Amino acid sequence: MGTEADPLLALRQAIKSRTKITYSNDSGPCSSLPTATQLVLSGKPFPKASRTRYRKPGTPSEFYLLDALYVAWLLREAPGAEYMKQLREHGLSAGFVSVTERKHVTDWLEGKISDNERISPLSCEIYIFLTF
Repeated sequence: MGTEADPLLALRQAIKSRTKITYSNDSGPCSSLPTATQLVLSGKPFPKASRTRYRKPGTPSEFYLLDALYVAWLLREAPGAEYMKQLREHGLSAGFVSVTERKHVTDWLEGKISDNERISPLSCEIYIFLTF
C-alpha cells in the first residue's frame, strides 16, 4: 500500500528517506510552518492539520495532527524548555506531543522501532480506495 493517501505513512517515509519536507499555503510555497496550511511530503501536499492514525497516550479516541508529529520530530534534539517555547512559536499551543512522549514518537517516525501499539490500522475504506 502506498503512502500517498496516509499522512502518517507519508511523514514517516519522508523522514526515513531524508526527503526534504517543505511548506505551502494558498499562495504557493512558503518558508515557515506557522504561515503554511500544508506540509509537502515527497512532493505531495497534506493539510498540516490532517488527523493521523497516531493515538495520543491514554486517549484511545484522540489522535495527533500531522503538524504536531512533524514538529516533535523537527525539534527532537531541543531541550524540554526550548521545545515548549518553539511549540508556541510554531503555533502549537494545544494538541502537541509532550516532552515525555517525544522520543517514542520520533523513534517510530525515524524507523528506529517498527511496531507501535498507538498506531491505529488503516481503515478498510482507505485500503479499498487504494487497491482500485
